[in-house]
Amino acid sequence: MAAALTLSACQVASEPQAEPDPDVTQVGSTQTPDGEDEFVYVAMGDSYTAAPLFPLAEQEQINGCLRSDENYPALVATQLDVPLIDVSCSGASTTSMFAAQRFIDNERPPQLDSLTTDTDLVTLGIGANDFRYFSKMIFTCLKVAKRDPEGSPCRDKNLTPQGRDRIERHLSEIRRNVSRVVRAIGRKAPNAQILLVGYPQLLPAEGTCRNKLPLAVGDYAYTRDLNLRLSNAVRKGGVKAGAEFVDLVEASQGHDICSKEPWVAGIRGAPKRAMGLHPYPAEQHAVADLLVAMI
Repeated sequence: MAAALTLSACQVASEPQAEPDPDVTQVGSTQTPDGEDEFVYVAMGDSYTAAPLFPLAEQEQINGCLRSDENYPALVATQLDVPLIDVSCSGASTTSMFAAQRFIDNERPPQLDSLTTDTDLVTLGIGANDFRYFSKMIFTCLKVAKRDPEGSPCRDKNLTPQGRDRIERHLSEIRRNVSRVVRAIGRKAPNAQILLVGYPQLLPAEGTCRNKLPLAVGDYAYTRDLNLRLSNAVRKGGVKAGAEFVDLVEASQGHDICSKEPWVAGIRGAPKRAMGLHPYPAEQHAVADLLVAMI
């Protein structure tokens, strides 16, 4: 989710600039032949929803969102046999829900514009790009790792004279931002079930794998803690506003980057399977199964 991987490189407008233009991944009519309304599913979120390079849908090379046509929203829609409106986009933050997300040569409309009073289901995965939290948690720490490979240079760098952590201090704001998004979804789609998908754990409780993620040894525990605190902040914000939460921290135990069956790729990624530090197909399938069980 960092600039090097296109997520926080996306510039977001301060005000909506475009008319609603949702991406209908699986096209279907809004009514059945007998006139009954059809189930409407809208997927919103950042790159952990879009799943870049898994594989990349052909049109995604144009609109900049790097959205896969086999991500978990597509898998859910297939299992339920319903149309899908997928507006997830790499680089999205909570601001992208309300305002246009701008790229170099185009922009995507606010994701909330995809919702109507007829929407039956909304899945949402958001929060990690606010205040460049993910980028600071991973890439800032990678940059300073060589200063003290066996120590904790990132944790030391981010500690203020008052003993507070410079990255962690944004968590209360992220929590409030997620609450704001969920409440806005509830207003625009009052009849919809809202499922908020958290973030998986990236690092093991013990051990390192510096060939996949070359953090300083002492910063593994630090980065893991920031990862878990982010997931907890997202959960608290969403549940407080009325969403049901899909806990990927619990579901991803034993599937961290260092494991034998990782759900998230290491820094180098995997060609045609996952962008660096982004979900593998196995993670997307697992999330889809969890979501279907809750719907």
